[in-house]
Amino acid sequence: MTKKKPTKLDVITLLLSDSKHSVWQRVNIHNEFKFMQDTYEIDESVKEYKVFNKAGEIEDYTNEAYMETILIVVDTEDTITFYDENYDLVESKFVKRDKG
Repeated sequence: MTKKKPTKLDVITLLLSDSKHSVWQRVNIHNEFKFMQDTYEIDESVKEYKVFNKAGEIEDYTNEAYMETILIVVDTEDTITFYDENYDLVESKFVKRDKG
């Protein structure tokens, strides 16, 4: 018998059952988002958040990106984890907090 692939609902339920806080945040055209008074930036190498036809780069801009929001999950040990709109992990090494 083969193991059944978890459904999106299974993944979401597991993800959120071990969290004490979760929130969706909008990602701006500079790949930045705010969380708990800090600004975070998603590295431009994360293709799901790459902005196409960016303002200031071309005259007829649309500022389109495949994904425009990110899920931030804080677990019971205060570890912050990031997920894209498909609930796929966005590795922390690609999300930098602006300490500025």
